[in-house]
Amino acid sequence: MSIISLQFFFLFFIISVIYFLLPAKVQWIWLLIVSLGFYYSQMYYSVAGIIYFLVIIFVNWGGTQFLSNDNPKRKIIYISVLMFDVITLVLFKYSKFLYEIILAVGKLFNADLTNDICGLIVYYTQENCPERISYFMLILIAYITDVYWGKSKALKNPGKTLLFASYFPLMTSGPIVTFEQMENQLFGEKHRFSYDRYVRGMERVLWGLFKKMVISERLAVIVSRIYDHYEVYNGLYIFIAAAAFAFQLYCDFSGLMDIVLGISEVLGINLPENFNTPFYSVNLSEFWRRWHITLGGFLRDYVLYPVQRSKGFKNLRKWCKNNLGKGYEKKYNIPLYLSLLVSWFLIGLWHGGGWNYIFGVGLYMWAVIVIGELLSPFFGWIVRVLHINTECASYTLFLRLRTFLLFIFGLSFFRANTLKDGFLMWKAAFFRFNPWIFFDESLFNLGLDRREWGILIFGLILLFVVSFISQKRDVRDFIKEQNFVARLAVFAVIFIMIIVYGYYGADFNAADFIYGRF
Repeated sequence: MSIISLQFFFLFFIISVIYFLLPAKVQWIWLLIVSLGFYYSQMYYSVAGIIYFLVIIFVNWGGTQFLSNDNPKRKIIYISVLMFDVITLVLFKYSKFLYEIILAVGKLFNADLTNDICGLIVYYTQENCPERISYFMLILIAYITDVYWGKSKALKNPGKTLLFASYFPLMTSGPIVTFEQMENQLFGEKHRFSYDRYVRGMERVLWGLFKKMVISERLAVIVSRIYDHYEVYNGLYIFIAAAAFAFQLYCDFSGLMDIVLGISEVLGINLPENFNTPFYSVNLSEFWRRWHITLGGFLRDYVLYPVQRSKGFKNLRKWCKNNLGKGYEKKYNIPLYLSLLVSWFLIGLWHGGGWNYIFGVGLYMWAVIVIGELLSPFFGWIVRVLHINTECASYTLFLRLRTFLLFIFGLSFFRANTLKDGFLMWKAAFFRFNPWIFFDESLFNLGLDRREWGILIFGLILLFVVSFISQKRDVRDFIKEQNFVARLAVFAVIFIMIIVYGYYGADFNAADFIYGRF
C-alpha cells in the first residue's frame, strides 16, 4: 500500500480515531498491529520476507537481553549480533553486486568463477529481501550498540522491540531513529487528540504531496528523457538534467519525509528532521549536514567516531604527531581524512550496490571535501590578495552556486545506470555548446509542453519561497499568524494544485519513491 494513496489516507483516519480512543497502556499495541499490517503490504504480502524480518528482530532482541554490565561475555554477544546484522544486510542487499565483482575478477585472470550455488543465493536473496532493510537494519544496529554502550536499556518485551523497528511511518524511507528518540514517545506517553496538532500534521502532509506530485513527477519526465538519450540530448542538456535531478530527488525524498513526519505528528510522535534547506549551503560539508540528516548522524555516531577511537587510529595519530609535528592536524590531518573515507565509502555503498553510487555520492564527495580542506589556506590567500568581501550577498551566492554545481556532478552518477554511463554523459556535456536551446523552444521537446513547464516553474518558485522562510522559522507558524481567509487561500491553492495539476503521467506509480527502493 502506498503512503500517498487514497486508500492509505482513508485507513489512516480510522487508525488515528481508534488510536486516540484507546487507553495509554495499549496504544503501542495498536501501533504494532498497524505497523505489521502496513509492512506486510509493503512486502507485497510475501510470507518469506515477513519471516526473515521477524527473525532479524528476534535475534537483535535476544542479543540485547544478554548485554547487561555484569555479563562477562557481553562483548562477544554484541559482536556476534552486530556481525549477524551486517552479514544479513550484505547478503540481502549486496549479494548481486559482490557476485558481479567476483565474476569481473575472474575475467581479469581468465578464470571462470561462476557458481550455481552463488547464483542461486543471489537470486533467492534478491527475490526475498525484506523491504526497507537499509533503514531498519541501521535502526537496529544503533539500538544494540546503545545498549552495549550503556546509553539505552534493553527492552524486555519483544513486541516493543518489534514496534520500535517497524513503526509504520519509518517503514517508507526512514528517518533513521535512535531508541533514545523514540522510547518515551512510543511507550511512555499517553497521546491524546489535539486539533492543532492534527491540522499542523496534515498541513505538512499536504506540502509533501505538493512537492512529490506537482514538482518531482514533472522533473522526472525531463530527467528521464535526457538521461536515457544523452547521446542525442548533449551539451547544455546534460547540465539541465543534472540540476533537474537534484531538485527531483530533493522534492521526492523531502516530500516523502514531510508526509511521514506529518502523519507521525498527528499521532503525537515527533520524528527527527531529515532535511534542512540544503541548497542554501556554502560548501559540501554543510550540504551533507543538511541533506539526509539522520543517515549522516548514524554514520557519525556509529562509524566515524568509533573508527577514530579505535586502537589502529590512535596509533596512527601517534605516528603522525611524532613524524609530522604537533600541529599536523592543521596541514595534513591524515587520521581524520582516512576515517572520513570509511564513512563516505559506506554512504555511497548504502545508496546501492553499484560503483556509480560508491563514486558519485561517496568517494567523489569525500575527495571534494578533503581537497577543499587542504586548499583552504590557498583560497584564504586569494581572498586577501584580491580584497574580496566575504560578507556580501554576492559572495554567499557564489559559494552556494559552487556547492550546487559540485553536488549535482556527483549526484548525476546516482541517476546514471552505471559508472561508465555517468562519465559518458558528462563527456557528451562538453561535446558541443548549444545555448540556443533556451530560446528556440527545444525545451518543450523534453516531455513537457508550455503549460506543464509553467506549472513546474510555479512549483519551483513556491518551493524556494517556502525554503527561504523556513531558514528562520517554521512556515506553518508563519501561515498560522495570518488571518483566516489568507490561510484558507494558501491551502486551497496547494490542495487544488495537487488534485488538478498533480502529474499522473503514463509512468506514474503511486508507490514509487526514489529512496523507497533501498
